[in-house]
Amino acid sequence: MSLSEPVELVRRLGSAPRVGAIVLAKQAIDTYVAGYTQMDDRGIALDILLRDLARLRFQAPEFDAFISEIESYIDLLHRHLSRQAA
Repeated sequence: MSLSEPVELVRRLGSAPRVGAIVLAKQAIDTYVAGYTQMDDRGIALDILLRDLARLRFQAPEFDAFISEIESYIDLLHRHLSRQAA
């Protein structure tokens, strides 16, 4: 099973200068999630990204801090979706 496109980008950006890489990774995640029109589908898409990031963390432990930053952003998006659904 391959990693999702945004997670592959995180892998490539993991060795790039940190600030710019985080911005690019967040933009890729926003674009990926925007492709889903239903709130439930967006939540599932975010869950898939978290799963794939966990796999990437196992495959490339040197990106741990970078992955944690991206996971925090995904958590923020999840919370935003929960508030919209309420």
